[in-house]
Amino acid sequence: MKELLKPATGRRNFLRKLAAGTAMTMTLPSLAIAGEAMMVPLPVLDGEADERYWSMVKNQFAVPDQLMMLNAANLCPAPYAITQAVQTTLGELGRDVSFQSRDRFDLIRQTALEKLAAYLGVSKDEVGITRNTSESNNIIVNGFDFKAGDEVILWDQNHPSNMVAWEQRARRLGFTIRKVSVPAAPLSPDDLMAPFVKAVTPKTRLIAFSHISNLSGIAMPAKALCNWAREKKILTLVDGAQSFGLVDLDLKDMSCDFYSGSTHKWLLGPLENGVLYVRKENMERLWPTMISAGWKDGSATADEKYCIAGQRNETTPAAIPETIDFHLRIGKRNVEERVRALNGYLRAQLALKLPRTVFVSPPPGSQSGGITVFNIPGKASAEMFQKLYDTYGMACASTMGVRISPHIYNTLEDIDKVVDAVLNLADH
Repeated sequence: MKELLKPATGRRNFLRKLAAGTAMTMTLPSLAIAGEAMMVPLPVLDGEADERYWSMVKNQFAVPDQLMMLNAANLCPAPYAITQAVQTTLGELGRDVSFQSRDRFDLIRQTALEKLAAYLGVSKDEVGITRNTSESNNIIVNGFDFKAGDEVILWDQNHPSNMVAWEQRARRLGFTIRKVSVPAAPLSPDDLMAPFVKAVTPKTRLIAFSHISNLSGIAMPAKALCNWAREKKILTLVDGAQSFGLVDLDLKDMSCDFYSGSTHKWLLGPLENGVLYVRKENMERLWPTMISAGWKDGSATADEKYCIAGQRNETTPAAIPETIDFHLRIGKRNVEERVRALNGYLRAQLALKLPRTVFVSPPPGSQSGGITVFNIPGKASAEMFQKLYDTYGMACASTMGVRISPHIYNTLEDIDKVVDAVLNLADH
């Protein structure tokens, strides 16, 4: 990714930096109005894109002009094509719910698994489709028979499904939970790894951590930590709720044992779908936690062993293949770099125009993800979060401060508007 702008750089210069060295200038078709944007096919991005391209991407979403979605860390709108795919399939199911009609969902699910596996850099047998990250995490939490004397290490910024779920399991089985804190302003990946390395004992069986914190935006050095743990014969669970669909992932390269994620966040996909990765060598060690019709003892794939959940809404997984294709037309790395650029621009403009801004998230780099969390001294973050939506139609969140998590449906012009809104609220 090109070097992010310095605080004294404005949008025009920022755009110039993004365009520097561009191998190809895209010729775009004229954009349709938002309600007809799905009729404009999104071309494969071959090279770097200027703001015209990202405006075209924005027009693939149904968000009206008076609203701005800045909460990708929680829930994203889906592109028209994804929403249309779900609605079309649901309508077809409503007309014919016979076994014969529903047989096609098995084939579609297999296609979805193939595309998810390729997207994550793993084998199809190691991937399952769940309902969300929470279900994926709980499959891991409840699938191990840890006992008194065993230890599980948790990051204290984990989501409840990767924190409280472990605590409840430990109360039931008697194993020990050890929580780790990391520096609020890490200067290097080593700063983030060190507390985990220090916490490990001969009794440690598993380390579970969020790839990127939904609270602070801190990004963990997952590859380094997972590889270190593997050398120590310690299992790793990476909660990818804030990286699946954002980070250019290769789970084999990351070397984690388990990975969880949701399609409704950064992947921009259908609601009530998640991904579960189980490294094949661990399937003999992990028990299934839900069994329904169709489950078979000795199942050799993660989806068959852990994700048979009875009657489900199969019309939403049917949209996963189109969701993956949408990302690949843009490019995994292009998506990640765009989101990082948006966050870098937001941080730089706030630092320039409102110097008293206190940032919770690390500056752009390896210790940060797609989230910017900040506070304005004297202003309650929960109140600012509410006023940003009520007054300006800007949907964000309040965690350890005001949390802005833009995505590819946002433009640099949008970020300028966010900064102006924050300035107005800070002065009143």
